[in-house]
Amino acid sequence: MQETDIIKAHLSDKWWRLDNLYMIENEQGKLVRFRLRPAQKLLFQMMWYLNIILKARQIGFSTAIDIYLLDESLFNDNLKCGIIAQDKNAAGEIFRTKIEIPFDNLPPWLKSRFKIKSRRSGSTGGAIFFEHGSSIQVATSFRSGTVQRLHISEHGKICAKYPEKAKEVRTGTLNAIHEDCIAFIESTAEGVGGDYHSMCMRAMELGRGGVDLSKLEWKFHFFAWWQDPKYRSPVPKRGLVLGKVHKEYFAAVEKSMGRPLDDEQKQWYVLKEADQGEEMKQEFPSTPLEAFLVSGRRVFNAIDAMNAEADCEAPLIVYDMEPMTGNKTKAAKPDKLDEKGQKTLHNMLLIWELPDEEEDYAIGVDIAEGLEHGDRSSIDVVKKSTGEQVAHWFGHIDVELLAHLAKHIGTWYNKAFIGPERNNHGHAFILALKDIYPGSRIYAEQYIDREDEDETVKLGWLTTKHSKPILTEGFKTLLKNGISGIRWIGTASEVHTYVYDKKGSMNAQTGCFDDQLMSYMIAQEMRARMPARPKKDDSSRDKKHWMAH
Repeated sequence: MQETDIIKAHLSDKWWRLDNLYMIENEQGKLVRFRLRPAQKLLFQMMWYLNIILKARQIGFSTAIDIYLLDESLFNDNLKCGIIAQDKNAAGEIFRTKIEIPFDNLPPWLKSRFKIKSRRSGSTGGAIFFEHGSSIQVATSFRSGTVQRLHISEHGKICAKYPEKAKEVRTGTLNAIHEDCIAFIESTAEGVGGDYHSMCMRAMELGRGGVDLSKLEWKFHFFAWWQDPKYRSPVPKRGLVLGKVHKEYFAAVEKSMGRPLDDEQKQWYVLKEADQGEEMKQEFPSTPLEAFLVSGRRVFNAIDAMNAEADCEAPLIVYDMEPMTGNKTKAAKPDKLDEKGQKTLHNMLLIWELPDEEEDYAIGVDIAEGLEHGDRSSIDVVKKSTGEQVAHWFGHIDVELLAHLAKHIGTWYNKAFIGPERNNHGHAFILALKDIYPGSRIYAEQYIDREDEDETVKLGWLTTKHSKPILTEGFKTLLKNGISGIRWIGTASEVHTYVYDKKGSMNAQTGCFDDQLMSYMIAQEMRARMPARPKKDDSSRDKKHWMAH
């Protein structure tokens, strides 16, 4: 069968076209047939309407996505396709290599079918408008109009290097996305903070929370270096030689991804890391949270944090709990919206284990002001016996309502021992809580050699430069022993971004949060300090037995 006949026989098959029809320039500048790599095929198999992709370098997603958009503009009527590049030079290069070359090298008989209305190209981008009403454009932003197919390339770099352009993309282009749009945002990571980082974290939390996405929610995709078959090197005859750190690192990676790495992959990584240094984690990440490099010295060991990340899992149940009444509504499809109108798990109660009447529980509470644009409040429930995270709530809520919410959660979990942080808005929280919850089940500040025995007991945990190391050192021990107990990916992410600042103080990296981590560490401290829970009064049951008389 002639090539023309083969193409005509498969021309109606989109996925055949993507894997057989288009020519591109390879890394040596030679014209070759574009073939989908395994990771690229997997992306298209798993794609949603809106897709945000965190990736290792040179997996080829930008090329695959741009070919996809070109194909969409060619084989559909009245479809506007747009590609946003990180800068003008990148826009010109993308248009030349990923739009013009594949289009101009179509078989002449096929190319002639696509009548061009207008075409412009240059060093800063370009566009092709077809007579059948579709178009494809490459630029650094799209302020007006609606696109039906969109690709934002290297958005992490845009957010890091061009914050004003990132704002323009957020307020202009992304606001123009309608319900049936298909969009891709892909990038290697470029540090924490910024729009790309926050979008990835939100999408990852929704994905890990088991939420059914609407057409206007972003689906999170992560593609590590080990998913590309080209990232491997021959092992020397003497065999693979690894130091202690690399052995621990690969063990953590294997635990996190649930599959082994072979020796050739490990050999490649060791050699590449020797060249890349600290940039290795950003350019060739093994896990999603590792990708976002932290500027500053980490408080917690990176490998220990990765092991904690590996233990995270989706909650068993998601409840919407009414703060005043404590009524719980099972939320199979949570529909809470954040300040940007996007679905979120904020203000939802995530449950991994329902209360066990034989178990004791401790609660840590980090209290914020409650304003939607500020820090979040956070509540964590852990088992006394194992320290495992069994319930978690985080979000924005009035301080008094937060106290009622904590009361209902604490009562449900067998009158759990509650440790509220006393700093700042914690005072108002404690005033409200002590009127509605047993005082014996609220942590009171402990003193050694108290001078005034009549001094009023101070409720709550006061976080200071002296008390914070008590929390972090205790948690370091749990992490080091592989028993962090963390189940929520949001908590694990804050473990990664908790750093020492220039003055030696411990805080969240700029652009990140530490509220979920603080409530969790306080819960673990309360677990160690809590008194025994009062046992149930069984007198009514005993009176029914003959031996009670």
